Amino acid sequence: MTETEQLNALHTAVSSYLTTLLAVSECIGDACPEVGGPYRHRLSRLCSRLAFDTTPQAITESTVVVERELKDYSKKTANYIAHHGIELRRAIETLETIVKSLAQRQDFYGARLRQFAEQMQTTPYPTDPEHLAEVVSLQAAGLLGCVESMANDTQSLVARMRTELADVSERLKDAEMTDRLTGLMNRKEMERQIDRRKASGDDPVLLVFELTGDVSDEIAQLVALRLTSHFRHQDLICRWTDREFLVLFKGAAEIARARTEQIVPWIAGKYALGNGASVEIGVEAGLVAPHLLAMQ
Repeated sequence: MTETEQLNALHTAVSSYLTTLLAVSECIGDACPEVGGPYRHRLSRLCSRLAFDTTPQAITESTVVVERELKDYSKKTANYIAHHGIELRRAIETLETIVKSLAQRQDFYGARLRQFAEQMQTTPYPTDPEHLAEVVSLQAAGLLGCVESMANDTQSLVARMRTELADVSERLKDAEMTDRLTGLMNRKEMERQIDRRKASGDDPVLLVFELTGDVSDEIAQLVALRLTSHFRHQDLICRWTDREFLVLFKGAAEIARARTEQIVPWIAGKYALGNGASVEIGVEAGLVAPHLLAMQ
């Protein structure tokens, strides 16, 4: 094989590796979006970096990173699915209990209404209009009281159903790692990552990017794309609030501060929207102490 053929073969192998890596990142995000979003972003960033650095050392190091990410993803996804199943089974059992109670109450009130109907059929009504009105009024009051009690019981049980559905939805959301709008890491997962970094004895280096201007959902998505393209695979990025993005930087605070100053001009500025309009977005950025995050 000639040197040119060897170079072509190497180029083909590297290109195939990057294409496969990108496909893997997309599959991870699609297979379990609630967990896979941050992994997809990180692997995509790794793929972009490798496109500019295809040295044997970089490729070898990337395989170690990819293996670690895939193992972590599979573990987190398995835990999420197991948790998801437990919560759904618990919710189903609770709803079944409520439905059973609802059916029992409906049977009870149905029996009472039938009893009222029989009484109305067998009651000897007086011919005196005054006494007739009194008997009918008493029957109507009893019937109305039964109907109101049935409605109150039904509303109470339906409210319990809605509460249970809202609670299980919130519990499932707590187990998610992905911000549903941007696909980045969500706030709860970032909090877990910060706590994990503290527990290991490290002092977390945190960068906050706060947006000013008309920050719509579309703007948040566009900012996320720009922001992720300027950080490394090992830097964790999350959507912290509606207007803030937080980065858990791997490195010294001085380097993080300098990197922030370089990135802000790329994030701030004019954004073209899908409807043809454009929006000017400002950015305030800097390092933030971990203990100050709890105040937000």
